[in-house]
Amino acid sequence: MAKEIILGIDFSRDYSQLSYLDDTGKPKSVSIGTENNYLIPTAVCFNSELKEWSAGDEAINKSHSENSRLIKELPLLFNEDTEENVGKRAVPVIPDFFAYLLKLAVNQCNGRLIKNILVTVEEVNQNVLKGIKEVLTDLGYQKDDIRVISHSESFVYYTLNQNKDIWINKVLFLELNEYEFACRRLEVVRGREPHVADVKVEDLSNLFDLEMAKKDIHSCDRILADYMDELLKKHVVSGIYLSGAGFYLDGWQKTLQTICRNRRVFKGNNLIVKGAAYGAKECFLPPTLDKYLISCKGRTRVKITMAVEYKGKDSNITLSNIGDYWYDATSKMECIMEKPTKAVFEIQDLINHSNDTFKIDLRDFPEREPNTTRIEVDFRYVEENKFEITIKDLGFGDFFESSGMTVTREVTLQ
Repeated sequence: MAKEIILGIDFSRDYSQLSYLDDTGKPKSVSIGTENNYLIPTAVCFNSELKEWSAGDEAINKSHSENSRLIKELPLLFNEDTEENVGKRAVPVIPDFFAYLLKLAVNQCNGRLIKNILVTVEEVNQNVLKGIKEVLTDLGYQKDDIRVISHSESFVYYTLNQNKDIWINKVLFLELNEYEFACRRLEVVRGREPHVADVKVEDLSNLFDLEMAKKDIHSCDRILADYMDELLKKHVVSGIYLSGAGFYLDGWQKTLQTICRNRRVFKGNNLIVKGAAYGAKECFLPPTLDKYLISCKGRTRVKITMAVEYKGKDSNITLSNIGDYWYDATSKMECIMEKPTKAVFEIQDLINHSNDTFKIDLRDFPEREPNTTRIEVDFRYVEENKFEITIKDLGFGDFFESSGMTVTREVTLQ
C-alpha cells in the first residue's frame, strides 16, 4: 500500500473531494491550495476563443472571462442526453474533470500511482454507474479496480469504522447545502449474522433551504430544533453528524441545545469522502465489515428464497440477498420437481423481522411421473421495489420434451 494509492472520490453536485488510505489504512483528505480546504467545485469552464478547458476553482475564476462558459452540477449530465455527456460526445466535460481530480491526487501523494478508485455519488443508478466506469476505464483503469457507491453507503462505511459507542443506537447525518437538505438515519440491526446496516433518507427541503437559512437563521434554527426534538422522541440516537455549508452559518443555538443532550454530535464536510476511502478499503483489501449487509435506496432491502428439497432434507436457495443493487439482483437456476404443482418462495425482511410466503401455481404444466420435470427459475428486479419470477418447463432430457410453457409472477414489495 506504500507504493500505490487507494483513492476515494466524492463526486457531488456542488463540490467534489478526494481522500486516500495512508500507510496505516486510515483515510486522509486531500487539501487543495490551503490547509483544510477540501472542497473542489464540481465545475468545468470552456473558453471558446482559446479552445481551453479548466476545472475546479480555476474554472470558477476563468468563467468571468469573455467567451467562457461555466458548466456545473456535472453528476446530472449522466442522466441527460446532451453533447456534454460521457461516451462518444463532442465535449469531454466529465472525463476532463476526473482527469483533473486524479492529477490532484497524484500530485498531493508525491507522484504515487493510483491503483484502485471508489467514487461516491448522491444516488447510484445505471446511467451513473455505467458512465463513471466508462470515464475511468477510458482514463486507463481496469473495471475491477473501480467501484461506485452512494452517499448513504459512504455514511455506513464511515460510521462503522468509528467507536461503537457512536453507533450503538441510531445515527443521524444531516446535510444542508445548495442542492439538498436531507436527514439520513442509520440503524445497525444486530442479531444472527449477517448484521444489517439500514439507511433511510428523509427529504427536509419542506422545512427550509440554504437560502432561507442565510436570510433568517434564527427562524430556521427554531424550525429545525422543533423537528429534531420530535424526531429524537421517536428514535434513540447515539450520534449525529452535521455537514454542508448551511451548518457553518452562525445561529444554530437552539438546534445544538436540542441534539447535544446525551449524544455525540460532530460537524464536518469530509465525512462522505472519508467513507468512500473506508469503502474502498472494504472492496480492494481484505474486508473487516463482511459481517454487515448494507440496505439503502438503490439496494435490495429483503432476501428472496425458494423452498427446495436437497438430499432428502427441506432447504432454501437464495435468489436475491439484502444489499444487492436492484438492477444487478438477478439469478437463474434449474431444478427437478417431484410433482410440478407449485413452487414456494419466501420474502425475509431482516430489518422488520418479518417473513412472507407466496406460491406460484404450476398445475398447468404437463403431468409426468414423479421427478421427471425439470424447470428453470429466472429471477430479476424490474423496479427497486418490484421483482419478477418466471418458471419455464424444460422437460426431462430425451424422455420428455419441453412443453415451452412458462409462468410469470410479479411481486411488489411494501
